[in-house]
Amino acid sequence: RISRTGVCLGLTLCPLAIAAYLASSHIYLKMSDLMASLADDPRALPTLALVVYYLYTKLLPMARLRTILLEIPFWIALFQLTDIGTFKIATALKTFIPLHVIWRYCRSTGKDMPVDGAVFVTGADSGMGQNTTHHLAKVGYHVFAGCYSKDSFAQYAGMDNVTPLVINVKDEKSVKQAADLVRKEIEGSDGKIAGLFGVLQCAGISYVAPFEYIPMSMFRDQVEVNYFGYVYVAQAFLPLVKESCAKDGARRGRFCFTSSGPLPGPGVPFITSYLGAKWAGDALCQGMRVELKLRQLPIDCCMLSPGVVKPTRLAEDGQKLLEKSFELMPAKAKTEYYDMIDAFRRFQIEEPGTHVSMVGTQMEKIMKHGRPYMRYFVGPDAVASTVVGCLPTGLREFLLRNTLMKHFKDCPKFIGG
Repeated sequence: RISRTGVCLGLTLCPLAIAAYLASSHIYLKMSDLMASLADDPRALPTLALVVYYLYTKLLPMARLRTILLEIPFWIALFQLTDIGTFKIATALKTFIPLHVIWRYCRSTGKDMPVDGAVFVTGADSGMGQNTTHHLAKVGYHVFAGCYSKDSFAQYAGMDNVTPLVINVKDEKSVKQAADLVRKEIEGSDGKIAGLFGVLQCAGISYVAPFEYIPMSMFRDQVEVNYFGYVYVAQAFLPLVKESCAKDGARRGRFCFTSSGPLPGPGVPFITSYLGAKWAGDALCQGMRVELKLRQLPIDCCMLSPGVVKPTRLAEDGQKLLEKSFELMPAKAKTEYYDMIDAFRRFQIEEPGTHVSMVGTQMEKIMKHGRPYMRYFVGPDAVASTVVGCLPTGLREFLLRNTLMKHFKDCPKFIGG
């Protein structure tokens, strides 16, 4: 019996396979015409050698599948628009090279920034924040590890370039106290810590619950942590980052916000309050990024968009949080929604996900790149989420129903079902 996932993948991949076949056939015919014309034009072989050499020098340093796939549309457009089969190589080069240079410039991350000064990381108790702290400390940064509980300090014992401190991101007073402590530590380091150049926000909380019955206290808690926590931390630490970046010879600063499912992305059931807060954080990051550019301040804002990342406390404590959620809701909530949410949880558990260590690697890139991207992805499912979010509503919901909810036996199978 063909599974729902198999049908879903078949409907998605078949049009792509047909398009790839047609494109490859077209390129083959054009290449055949090109090779036939080589004997008639004395400029053919030198020009062809130039093209091959150009591609070799440009693609070799970035030998990644993603880069190669991004080059293919340019080549298809080149063959289609310039009719290279009649060997208008000069026109082809005039078309391709400017497009290629523009693309490379837009995707360039500029000159790498030096490993200098300190970064502040929230959510350093476990998961993504913990991994980011350890990774950046190994790279050479002094890391201020913002922990919710003092019990988490023990894991950083013996690490000279890690300073753990307590912070409750949903408490504005606690955030300001943390900012004051970081400032005092930097000022009292006698120049050993050049300044604060990165604020990387990994703290987050998620409850799985149906919107119809979720208690407002839980809804508000997620918004406080996942959105207002971003606001409090960014406002409290921005003055210190500005001062650090204004020093002579200082590097550029960074503010990084962690999303969950980038925009545009599909609306996922049972985490409405969580996603709502995260998408609000996405808007905050994009607006703050432009404001800082308008001020011509040497500070960049970025989003880190992870897919399913394991292991993290959100995944480990998911079942406990689920039971806690249903205890606070009416009894009929469990009757109406428990099987659906259990199926959703099973899907999350079965997904292999991306190892949490990739978060630290991406955070290092965010701090290193001279011209950082707006968004950095962790895991292929995070990239796919953006693609799915651009699909027509009916198809998008069909894919969600037959992937996220594939373990729910009464799940509607068809668009509009």
